[in-house]
Amino acid sequence: MQLTIYWILFIFLCGIQMPLKIKARSLPDLKSNETQVANAPPIIEPLHIRRMPQKIPDMPMDLLTMHSPCDMDSRGRQSYVFAFPNHCIWAFNNRYLSEGHFRIFKTYQVEGFFFGQYYERLKRYEFDPHTYDYNL
Repeated sequence: MQLTIYWILFIFLCGIQMPLKIKARSLPDLKSNETQVANAPPIIEPLHIRRMPQKIPDMPMDLLTMHSPCDMDSRGRQSYVFAFPNHCIWAFNNRYLSEGHFRIFKTYQVEGFFFGQYYERLKRYEFDPHTYDYNL
């Protein structure tokens, strides 16, 4: 009951304040004898900001280790990150060091999503036989 009263009061107060906001933002009325001048803002051409490519930092591992899988797409990984391989722990611990380190962390996260458990679940769904019972 209390929630209903608060909800009705909220709708009533919003209805009272709505015309005030509209009136405060409305344009002043021009009289018919005044000339109407368009108050258009000055034309500003968009500026193209050239971004330099960021260099990804060197990882202290060999090529085979760097491309080993990390299952970083799961939730709550901070509680079991100690069980990951060393390169996954390195990427997790250094993810906020720079933009390049964060890119490495996100790359491992995307690879974990596409090639990790999610991929295995989709593959099992596609290859396992399905039976559908429509008589229920």
